[in-house]
Amino acid sequence: MNKILTCIVSFIVICLSFVFIILPDKTFSDNENRMLQMMPEFSFRELINLKYIDRLEDYFNDQFPLRDLFMKIKTMVYKGMNIKDIDGVYFSTDGYLLERYNKPVNNDKIIKAINRFSDNSNASISLMLIPNAISIYSEKLPKNAFSFNQMDTVRYIYDNIGLDNEIDVYDTYIENKDKYQLYYKTDHHYTLYGAYLAYVEYCKANNLSYKTLEEYKVELVSDKFVGSLASRVTDYKDVFDNIWIVNKDIDVNVWYEDTDKTTNSLYNFDYLNKKDKYAVFLDNNHPLIVIKNNDNNNTNKLLVIKDSYANSMIPFLIDNYSEIHVVDPRYYRRSISDYMNNNNIDNALILYNLNTMDTEGGLVGIR
Repeated sequence: MNKILTCIVSFIVICLSFVFIILPDKTFSDNENRMLQMMPEFSFRELINLKYIDRLEDYFNDQFPLRDLFMKIKTMVYKGMNIKDIDGVYFSTDGYLLERYNKPVNNDKIIKAINRFSDNSNASISLMLIPNAISIYSEKLPKNAFSFNQMDTVRYIYDNIGLDNEIDVYDTYIENKDKYQLYYKTDHHYTLYGAYLAYVEYCKANNLSYKTLEEYKVELVSDKFVGSLASRVTDYKDVFDNIWIVNKDIDVNVWYEDTDKTTNSLYNFDYLNKKDKYAVFLDNNHPLIVIKNNDNNNTNKLLVIKDSYANSMIPFLIDNYSEIHVVDPRYYRRSISDYMNNNNIDNALILYNLNTMDTEGGLVGIR
């Protein structure tokens, strides 16, 4: 019996190895909504500091044949064993999935990068670090769940930078978390309501006027959104999120540098027919986007340095500016401070969520 089992396992391993060799690498996972690790380029420097080994391990994990199937089997086994943490995602009460927050490793590098950027720029700069759902809805966590305190990170960074405004949204989120659904249940992003509250805090810090939420025409565009956290646990099909938008009909021109495409909307509604419905905001992520508000006659310009959290806040910000320039340092490889100075931009907002800012290509990439 043992010999038969050994033969079966060996046969499966040989088949999977053969498939791994002949199949082309996948660049993107539709299920997880993220880029996959490609075969890393070898260098002795990265081999010595172990980065090459880490990336090689990520490559084999990401490109493993039938990966989605094995992830689903893993989730079923974990749930059967009543394990509440699957790949850094906690199953919580009320259908929420909460992403664990690990202790950041790049805080000092982030502080150095932000201060250097500020020194090279003539603009008034605001920094807004958005806590994730695990900080605001911590009471929904399963018993004995662990997550590093995000507010310790916020305080440490804010205490060591010298910007015009360090904007903290934690208190207003706590005050309003029972009034609004601030985060999607199945996704790591905040909802339109979380984006609005962050927008209000930005306006207060910069002495800008803002409308009440009731003054906007808030429109439901999807009630079938299943986000990235649900994809990571793979077996989570009965919970859906709503996606709401504002300023759908505002008169704008939106130019995307990488595709040289210009549209007249802050939204790409084609994404509502795809898995990544959050990408309806600003046509997903791009290196550089320039938005011109034809309904606004002032000369105020804003540069937003961001991750994808900013995408759903910009439809509010556009009310206050004639132009918004949007830079994503994960893809924009030139000097952002030079871009600001060359385009006579006097105001900047650095907006990141806590889980993204410490990753490769996050806030460390600002220059």
